[in-house]
Amino acid sequence: MGPEPGASSFGDAVPVFDDAVPPFGHAADAPDTARPYVPEQGAEPAVLSRGGGRRAASTNAKPARKRRRIPAWLEILGYVVISLTLTSLIKTFLVQMYYIPSPSMEPTTYRGDRVFVDKVSSWVGGAPTRGQVIVFHDPHHWMSQSVGSTGGLSFPDMLAAVGILPDQHDDLLIKRIIGVEGDTIECKSPDGPVYRNGVALDESSYIMNGKNGRPCYNGVYKVIIPKGNLWVLGDNREHSGDSSWNFLKKGPDAGFVPTGNVVGHVVGVVSWLRDDHPAGS
Repeated sequence: MGPEPGASSFGDAVPVFDDAVPPFGHAADAPDTARPYVPEQGAEPAVLSRGGGRRAASTNAKPARKRRRIPAWLEILGYVVISLTLTSLIKTFLVQMYYIPSPSMEPTTYRGDRVFVDKVSSWVGGAPTRGQVIVFHDPHHWMSQSVGSTGGLSFPDMLAAVGILPDQHDDLLIKRIIGVEGDTIECKSPDGPVYRNGVALDESSYIMNGKNGRPCYNGVYKVIIPKGNLWVLGDNREHSGDSSWNFLKKGPDAGFVPTGNVVGHVVGVVSWLRDDHPAGS
């Protein structure tokens, strides 16, 4: 008979291998896949490698940076600077508001009105045209004295510079274009009408007192407008130091306005801000 299971031909007992005893030698030397890996005290934590084994985790990883929050006051200041910059660009190149200090353009504008002036046309080469109400720089000292000038830069001036308040520069005037270069403008009697190139103008829709107004109130004259110049009159002819008044009082060249002095033409009027307006009182 052959040897029985569990017996050797040499008479020594040989253990039977089963699932409880690994074939690698001593049980303590074999990896235990049934229990989770617990690192020894003081040892680096282990992570699984691509091959399924364990490797020491790197302790040199940089911590995630916290995003710094901008202080609220700095954020508000940034918004203010951006707003003022945009406002300044708009009023320099597009549209600006101006304050009307005199009655020379009544009934189109009244003292205390604000007007919006389009500057785009002058920047893109648009020429002033007849009938436009324009804002322009005083060409020949039409205003004998400065009104309200202090000689320094006041706080309202600074606000006007960035477009928050309407511009109130003392050398700015507002008038209506009656003639452009090459036109012949003539007044034959103080009661009018004004003639342009031999044709009588009907100004009853905009001058003071309409059909009962006096379009040639300042006197009789005849001029031919030189190249690059304009002839401008106020709608309130009896209270306007315009081209006709300066031409008759100061000399032949004093009545013309160079086109380069034009800031822009009026595109809107705000009346409710003036003191005597029902909505502004």
